[in-house]
Amino acid sequence: MPSGFINNLPAEQPRRFPWRVFWFLLVASLAGAAAMIPFALEVFRPMAAVASSPPIALPLLIVLGVLENLTLLAVAIAVGLSLGHKIGLGAPLLESWLYGEHATVRVRDSVKSGVLVGLAVGIVVLVPLLVAAPHLPGLPFVNASRIAVWKRVLAGFYGGIDEEILTRLFLLTFIAWLGLRFFQKQKARLAPRTFWLANIIVAILFGLGHLPAASMVMHLTPAVVFLALMINGIAALAFGYLYWQRGLESAMIAHFCADFVIYVVGVAFLRAS
Repeated sequence: MPSGFINNLPAEQPRRFPWRVFWFLLVASLAGAAAMIPFALEVFRPMAAVASSPPIALPLLIVLGVLENLTLLAVAIAVGLSLGHKIGLGAPLLESWLYGEHATVRVRDSVKSGVLVGLAVGIVVLVPLLVAAPHLPGLPFVNASRIAVWKRVLAGFYGGIDEEILTRLFLLTFIAWLGLRFFQKQKARLAPRTFWLANIIVAILFGLGHLPAASMVMHLTPAVVFLALMINGIAALAFGYLYWQRGLESAMIAHFCADFVIYVVGVAFLRAS
């Protein structure tokens, strides 16, 4: 197991809140959410065509949606960065770059690990998706084959940025912090078993979190639930491990690469079959 930046960051050492990292991630998350819009409009277009008109004007609905997501992301980033400093998790490359400090992980290691793990996860997840596609034509993966390539590429930034902020930076950090605080006798560092328990819990929640969106385009059968838990669970475990060992940046790179393999390259196999 690589040493990771956690071993170089004493959890008991008080540190300032990294406001520069906070604002950088908040702006990046808003850009990631905007990048998802073209893809989401295509996926949910059939529903919009038969849905009744909203009770309030569409421009106001969009503004309210932006404000809601802005608040959610701001809270997630703030909590994740604050608790992450206490247990040795966070965005070490961004922090070292924005504050001109020595990085606790090497850029090359973070990028290399992210790319390799992301490609591997994408390939592993793509296999069951291709097997299930003929039997589950409503899968977002199948619908993606009818969407322009540039929209699929842009959607990858939402997964790589926003989902990693919400799932890894916030949720995994929060659960790991709870585990360290209440279940570890030694509070100085996050123990491997505490991390893996948190990572498994988050992987299950990550899989379940994809079900509401799936239910909007297809019926939720036991097969659909199992597939969502399996493919998203595999990805979440891998991204969580990178977050622990290499930092948030590496997990973001891996998530984007996995989405690229699945939704940009992988759908070509549907057309060929």
